[in-house]
Amino acid sequence: MAPKKTHGMSGSKEYACWRALKNRCTNEKNVQYKDYGGRDITVCDRWMKFENFYEDMGKCPEGYEIDRIDNNLGYFKENCRWTTKTINSRNRRSTTIHKLDSKNMVQQELIDQIGWTKNQFRWFRKNKGLAWILENFKNGTLPERTNQPIDKDDLIGKTIGKWTVLQFISYKRSEGNRYLCRCECGIEKEVVGYYIRSGKSTQCRKCSYKNQKIKPNPKKGA
Repeated sequence: MAPKKTHGMSGSKEYACWRALKNRCTNEKNVQYKDYGGRDITVCDRWMKFENFYEDMGKCPEGYEIDRIDNNLGYFKENCRWTTKTINSRNRRSTTIHKLDSKNMVQQELIDQIGWTKNQFRWFRKNKGLAWILENFKNGTLPERTNQPIDKDDLIGKTIGKWTVLQFISYKRSEGNRYLCRCECGIEKEVVGYYIRSGKSTQCRKCSYKNQKIKPNPKKGA
């Protein structure tokens, strides 16, 4: 008896994708089941057979993956496409969406159109507010992206604790901004901006030692 013929694609990317999507929608033991089958995301009857899935979707382009256009609907031809990982990640339920005029915009798309980094967006959102960003984006009046962190000058001239911030020195990814500071006693030192803002550094080491109070020893008499 001749062996039964198969599609011959069990080692292909398309077959692995089909098996994975079917498994997360039908197998309650799958770690992703709660986000798919557990919330009624199903695979259409036609796609329970791999050959039909491949006929509808075709070959997956290099660097692409399957994406459901409407995340509230299941896997069927009209709701699925091959797309890039970037686009797919922006189509998740957890993706942040902002309403701009009459349309919705994914937060990362907004950041890309502005030309900022994620850190710059977070800084402006914290210090100016989301409404300020959206209004100025519509008006074309947002600050441009800079090579240095956008908040590098906000401490200069301020006195925090015994430190007076004199000037910006440098930026390192591992520690952030460094500033030249002068203590009340006259000593100048480079201090990381985070330590100044958080209150972890309020004075030079010499003043810190000087101001430490020595606790009385209870074993010694007065």
